[in-house]
Amino acid sequence: MFVSTSISYAQTSKQTKKVIKTNAKQFAKEGWSLDGTGTFASVLTAHYAQMESGDAYELVGNATDKKSINLAKSVARNNAINEYAEYARSMVRARINTDLKDLNEEQRENFVAGYERVVLKELNGAIKPSFNLYRRNSNGMYEMRAFFLINEKAAAEMNKKALAEAAEEMGVARKYADEVSAFVNDGFQNLKK
Repeated sequence: MFVSTSISYAQTSKQTKKVIKTNAKQFAKEGWSLDGTGTFASVLTAHYAQMESGDAYELVGNATDKKSINLAKSVARNNAINEYAEYARSMVRARINTDLKDLNEEQRENFVAGYERVVLKELNGAIKPSFNLYRRNSNGMYEMRAFFLINEKAAAEMNKKALAEAAEEMGVARKYADEVSAFVNDGFQNLKK
């Protein structure tokens, strides 16, 4: 059993090195530049190492046609946060619609809105910037791809807190928050795969 685990890790490592090399070439070919120090290969190696450790997964934000790199970076960060929140909201809505049929439509929407409000507030502590790519377009405007890593444990705690606060705001039984929390955490595990 120990030998097969080592072989599996070596194969994953080889695959990752190939992906890193391919992505680095593609970024250069497409005219991207790194916002910061290092090389494409070095930032990708660190990025994939975090994901392979099993502690984090990737979020990517995009921005186009911005006047400055800083504005593009801010918009790309907000884009990544909003995508995460949208994914989380859809999972919570699906679970509520399936399992919490005794809530009326307004209660369901309020529950989801309360959850999303807390997620957006708490998400800043759970995501960590990994690296940013930018390029200047022919019109002089900037485009940005911002890569983030979200810590799984922090995200799970954040989701649990958001669901508990949403349930409390609505006066809904705590068991609903716990049931939905387990479902949401399972959904994020699937997102990682």
